[in-house]
Amino acid sequence: MSLRVPSITLLLTASLALSGCATVLIVTQTRQSDAQRRVDQAVDVIYQMKSQPATGSLLRDAKGLLIVPDYTKAAFVIGSHSGVGVLLARHDGRWSDPAFFTLGGVSFGFQAGAEVGPVAYVLMTSRAVQTFEDRNVRAGLEADAGLTVARFSGDARIASTASKADVVVWTGEAGLFGGLAFNATDVVTNSTLDEAYYGSASVNRILDGSVHNRLADELQLALSTQLARQ
Repeated sequence: MSLRVPSITLLLTASLALSGCATVLIVTQTRQSDAQRRVDQAVDVIYQMKSQPATGSLLRDAKGLLIVPDYTKAAFVIGSHSGVGVLLARHDGRWSDPAFFTLGGVSFGFQAGAEVGPVAYVLMTSRAVQTFEDRNVRAGLEADAGLTVARFSGDARIASTASKADVVVWTGEAGLFGGLAFNATDVVTNSTLDEAYYGSASVNRILDGSVHNRLADELQLALSTQLARQ
């Protein structure tokens, strides 16, 4: 004796399956748009950096660059900071495609208010870049990770001194975030955005140039023209 599944059940099952596929597609497209938005914002940050004196020498000598277009710092005595950034590494004069990272952490000391603005971590040494390449899940740009971190200044003399640090931190506006430190204590691979942008790709493969998304060409061009002009 054979059992027949009612046709309405089959239709319902098919409908649910199609609905599930549509949901997955929407989620994927949303993540891809989110990733591209952050890459496009990073391009704007690069041109903002280019408009300031003394950034040219930093970028020429940089081994890598972590750009956080919307860095949020909120605090009163005990503070927090967060943001999603894109990281590029430079090998033999060529910049890799961007890998995505989420920043977070807690800091102590007198702080007040909340501010949002662009922040860029210019990685001046191979050691700073390896912090991300060697630790695929979590990293830190701070003294506890064996790195020296300096705040960028538009003064050429001070900037020259800062360039000897492992990491130089640039902020988008004068006075933004006051004189607070910008040690990135909790930097985590954003595998969700990496996967949305490249498919299956590890951070190492992205940073060593093994994978490419042509939609990141404008970001690489912005960095390359900066290096060529100054």
